[in-house]
Amino acid sequence: MKRTKKILAILMSIGFVLTLAAPVLAAQLKSPDTVKTALRLLVQVSNDFKRQITNKNFARVPHEYMEYTEAADALRTGIKDEPADFKNRVETRLKTAVAAYQKISDMSAKATDPDPLMADHAKAVTAMNAVFDLFPADMRPDPNLPPPGRGRGGKQ
Repeated sequence: MKRTKKILAILMSIGFVLTLAAPVLAAQLKSPDTVKTALRLLVQVSNDFKRQITNKNFARVPHEYMEYTEAADALRTGIKDEPADFKNRVETRLKTAVAAYQKISDMSAKATDPDPLMADHAKAVTAMNAVFDLFPADMRPDPNLPPPGRGRGGKQ
Protein backbone atom coordinates (compact mmCIF):
# COMPACT_ATOMS: atom_id res chain seq x y z
CA MET A 1 0.00 0.00 0.00
CA LYS A 2 2.84 2.37 0.91
CA ARG A 3 4.57 1.64 -2.39
CA THR A 4 1.37 2.39 -4.33
CA LYS A 5 1.06 5.77 -2.61
CA LYS A 6 4.67 6.55 -3.43
CA ILE A 7 4.19 5.67 -7.10
CA LEU A 8 0.99 7.71 -7.22
CA ALA A 9 2.79 10.69 -5.66
CA ILE A 10 5.57 10.42 -8.26
CA LEU A 11 3.08 10.25 -11.13
CA MET A 12 1.18 13.24 -9.78
CA SER A 13 4.44 15.19 -9.51
CA ILE A 14 5.32 14.37 -13.11
CA GLY A 15 1.85 15.45 -14.22
CA PHE A 16 2.19 18.71 -12.31
CA VAL A 17 5.57 19.44 -13.90
CA LEU A 18 4.15 18.74 -17.36
CA THR A 19 1.23 21.06 -16.66
CA LEU A 20 3.65 23.81 -15.70
CA ALA A 21 5.72 23.14 -18.81
CA ALA A 22 2.77 23.62 -21.19
CA PRO A 23 2.92 27.45 -21.21
CA VAL A 24 6.68 27.28 -21.78
CA LEU A 25 6.05 25.01 -24.75
CA ALA A 26 3.52 27.45 -26.14
CA ALA A 27 6.00 30.30 -25.74
CA GLN A 28 8.41 28.40 -27.99
CA LEU A 29 6.07 27.74 -30.89
CA LYS A 30 7.68 26.86 -34.19
CA SER A 31 5.43 29.28 -36.13
CA PRO A 32 4.60 32.06 -33.65
CA ASP A 33 3.79 34.66 -36.32
CA THR A 34 1.33 32.35 -38.06
CA VAL A 35 -0.31 31.49 -34.74
CA LYS A 36 -0.51 35.13 -33.66
CA THR A 37 -2.10 36.09 -36.99
CA ALA A 38 -4.61 33.24 -36.75
CA LEU A 39 -5.59 34.22 -33.21
CA ARG A 40 -6.05 37.83 -34.33
CA LEU A 41 -8.24 36.66 -37.23
CA LEU A 42 -10.42 34.62 -34.88
CA VAL A 43 -11.08 37.74 -32.80
CA GLN A 44 -11.70 39.91 -35.85
CA VAL A 45 -14.25 37.49 -37.29
CA SER A 46 -15.90 37.08 -33.90
CA ASN A 47 -16.24 40.85 -33.73
CA ASP A 48 -17.69 40.80 -37.26
CA PHE A 49 -20.27 38.24 -36.08
CA LYS A 50 -21.28 40.58 -33.30
CA ARG A 51 -21.46 43.58 -35.64
CA GLN A 52 -23.68 41.70 -38.14
CA ILE A 53 -25.99 40.50 -35.37
CA THR A 54 -26.20 43.97 -33.81
CA ASN A 55 -27.05 45.45 -37.21
CA LYS A 56 -29.66 42.69 -37.76
CA ASN A 57 -27.83 41.69 -40.91
CA PHE A 58 -28.59 38.02 -40.26
CA ALA A 59 -28.07 36.95 -43.89
CA ARG A 60 -24.39 37.88 -43.55
CA VAL A 61 -23.75 35.67 -40.49
CA PRO A 62 -23.14 32.42 -42.47
CA HIS A 63 -20.40 34.22 -44.39
CA GLU A 64 -18.79 35.19 -41.10
CA TYR A 65 -18.93 31.54 -40.05
CA MET A 66 -17.05 30.55 -43.23
CA GLU A 67 -14.40 33.13 -42.38
CA TYR A 68 -14.22 31.82 -38.81
CA THR A 69 -13.55 28.28 -40.07
CA GLU A 70 -10.82 29.67 -42.32
CA ALA A 71 -9.21 31.40 -39.34
CA ALA A 72 -9.48 28.15 -37.36
CA ASP A 73 -7.75 26.32 -40.22
CA ALA A 74 -4.99 28.96 -40.17
CA LEU A 75 -4.47 28.22 -36.47
CA ARG A 76 -4.31 24.50 -37.22
CA THR A 77 -1.65 25.23 -39.84
CA GLY A 78 0.28 27.34 -37.34
CA ILE A 79 0.48 24.51 -34.83
CA LYS A 80 0.93 21.60 -37.25
CA ASP A 81 4.55 21.03 -36.22
CA GLU A 82 3.91 21.22 -32.48
CA PRO A 83 3.84 18.20 -30.14
CA ALA A 84 0.75 16.01 -30.46
CA ASP A 85 -0.43 16.68 -26.90
CA PHE A 86 -0.49 20.44 -27.46
CA LYS A 87 -2.16 20.10 -30.88
CA ASN A 88 -4.82 17.82 -29.38
CA ARG A 89 -5.62 20.29 -26.58
CA VAL A 90 -5.87 23.16 -29.06
CA GLU A 91 -7.98 21.10 -31.46
CA THR A 92 -10.41 20.01 -28.75
CA ARG A 93 -11.04 23.59 -27.67
CA LEU A 94 -11.03 24.90 -31.23
CA LYS A 95 -13.72 22.39 -32.26
CA THR A 96 -15.88 23.61 -29.39
CA ALA A 97 -15.44 27.24 -30.47
CA VAL A 98 -16.13 26.50 -34.14
CA ALA A 99 -19.26 24.53 -33.18
CA ALA A 100 -20.48 27.47 -31.09
CA TYR A 101 -20.08 29.85 -34.04
CA GLN A 102 -21.75 27.32 -36.34
CA LYS A 103 -24.75 27.29 -34.01
CA ILE A 104 -25.03 31.06 -34.37
CA SER A 105 -24.77 30.73 -38.14
CA ASP A 106 -27.50 28.08 -38.19
CA MET A 107 -29.73 30.18 -35.92
CA SER A 108 -29.31 33.23 -38.15
CA ALA A 109 -31.31 31.62 -40.98
CA LYS A 110 -34.53 31.99 -38.96
CA ALA A 111 -33.55 34.98 -36.85
CA THR A 112 -35.68 38.07 -36.44
CA ASP A 113 -34.43 39.04 -32.98
CA PRO A 114 -30.72 39.63 -32.29
CA ASP A 115 -30.96 38.80 -28.56
CA PRO A 116 -30.77 34.98 -28.81
CA LEU A 117 -27.90 35.28 -31.27
CA MET A 118 -26.07 37.68 -28.96
CA ALA A 119 -26.55 35.30 -26.04
CA ASP A 120 -25.00 32.48 -28.05
CA HIS A 121 -22.26 34.81 -29.27
CA ALA A 122 -21.25 35.41 -25.64
CA LYS A 123 -20.98 31.62 -25.20
CA ALA A 124 -18.93 31.35 -28.41
CA VAL A 125 -16.54 34.06 -27.20
CA THR A 126 -16.05 32.09 -23.97
CA ALA A 127 -15.21 29.00 -26.03
CA MET A 128 -12.81 31.01 -28.18
CA ASN A 129 -11.11 32.43 -25.10
CA ALA A 130 -10.54 28.87 -23.88
CA VAL A 131 -8.46 28.34 -27.04
CA PHE A 132 -6.53 31.53 -26.35
CA ASP A 133 -5.75 30.36 -22.82
CA LEU A 134 -3.43 27.74 -24.32
CA PHE A 135 -1.14 30.43 -25.75
CA PRO A 136 1.12 32.98 -24.06
CA ALA A 137 -0.53 36.29 -23.19
CA ASP A 138 1.71 38.25 -25.56
CA MET A 139 0.32 36.26 -28.51
CA ARG A 140 -3.33 36.87 -27.68
CA PRO A 141 -5.02 39.73 -29.52
CA ASP A 142 -6.85 42.49 -27.67
CA PRO A 143 -10.51 41.99 -28.65
CA ASN A 144 -11.22 45.66 -27.93
CA LEU A 145 -8.83 47.05 -30.53
CA PRO A 146 -10.24 47.67 -34.00
CA PRO A 147 -8.65 45.61 -36.77
CA PRO A 148 -6.02 47.40 -38.85
CA GLY A 149 -7.62 49.90 -41.21
CA ARG A 150 -10.84 50.13 -39.19
CA GLY A 151 -11.94 52.69 -36.70
CA ARG A 152 -9.56 55.25 -38.15
CA GLY A 153 -11.48 56.33 -41.21
CA GLY A 154 -10.92 53.00 -42.97
CA LYS A 155 -13.57 50.82 -44.61
CA GLN A 156 -16.20 49.29 -42.39
